[in-house]
Amino acid sequence: MHAGETDAVGSSMVRFAVIGVGRMGGRHADNLAKGRVRGARLVAVCDIDEAARDRCARRYKGVNIYEDYRELLAGGGIDAVVVATPHYAHVEIALEAISAGIHALVEKPVSVTCKEAAELNRVAAEHPDIVFGIMYNQRSSSIYRKLKAIVDSGKIGNIVRAELTVTDWYRTQHYYNMGGWRASYDGEGGGTLINQCVHQLDILQWILGMPSSLIASCRTVGRDISTENEVSATLRYARFDCMLSMSAHEFPGVNRLEIAGDKGRITAGKFGATVVINRLSEQEINRNSRRDYGNSADKKYKRYKIRYGLINLIRDGLYGQQINILRDFTRRIAGDKRALIAEGIEGINALALINALYLSSWTGEETDVPADVDRYAAMLDSKRAEERARGNRISDNQ
Repeated sequence: MHAGETDAVGSSMVRFAVIGVGRMGGRHADNLAKGRVRGARLVAVCDIDEAARDRCARRYKGVNIYEDYRELLAGGGIDAVVVATPHYAHVEIALEAISAGIHALVEKPVSVTCKEAAELNRVAAEHPDIVFGIMYNQRSSSIYRKLKAIVDSGKIGNIVRAELTVTDWYRTQHYYNMGGWRASYDGEGGGTLINQCVHQLDILQWILGMPSSLIASCRTVGRDISTENEVSATLRYARFDCMLSMSAHEFPGVNRLEIAGDKGRITAGKFGATVVINRLSEQEINRNSRRDYGNSADKKYKRYKIRYGLINLIRDGLYGQQINILRDFTRRIAGDKRALIAEGIEGINALALINALYLSSWTGEETDVPADVDRYAAMLDSKRAEERARGNRISDNQ
């Protein structure tokens, strides 16, 4: 850890800067400034938008305000940065921070292309003493952590089917109009997939691992945007398929992950899960049976529920689930040897799914995972050029 400030009792404090203090970066800055992250202190913020800087100057007394992140990084006096800018700037800023010996926590997605993410991972690996994290806050959920433990333990046996439906990230036209960079290839590198659904895609690969290939269809429904707000896909694994359905135009929506194994099933939402564990595996039931629907005695199972809990719901409402990642990141910088909840190098996995989903939809072909990085980058550049030709330019201050 860098030599930071000390509090009244002499404990070392991690000095944070937040780069990009818009909708989400502002929440991170608030949590740090108000002392909600033990062992951390907000000492600087940076944003290219003058109104955002003025707002921070009024709100955070004694905190340094910067327009240029390079000046912030060069100025010294910080130990860690939270990068919460629009997507295309994530890698550039994180690379410079890590290279300067500053710990970096990057908002999702880690990058827009796997090619850039791989370069960031390479540089991070060259600086093993620098903590590199990603804001995959849903990994901190007790629901998903317990489900991962159940799947990893083999309690539901070999997976035979999976389904992920995410339609609860409802977004109106007003949301897209709030920032010129939203739902554009030139501004954020895509739409619903790379913005809202990256969280669930991370949870999916965190629990199931990565598929070998996929086929996808993306379309725009009911919104004046140039990217998708609806996705349907089939992810191919060695022994099973995972059906994927995502949208940001359905109301009311659902958020459901179902994983079926040959010894049980998990059906989960963000705030609860039902787990079924069979007494025998399906193969044993089938082998034993001399009846068309199986023997009743062999088809016994136990069912139980996992609940998120009222305290967790209240805390998330007050501070956001992201505070869990901030606290975990701070503890690691302070010397905790446990692995991060969300290591930065793992950000490339959900991004690989996103790049492959887009490429499959654009080409109409089943696509390997990871996809061809050069082909994807070329097609994305073409989409960006098409937007610019139509006049969909991104404002410099968004």
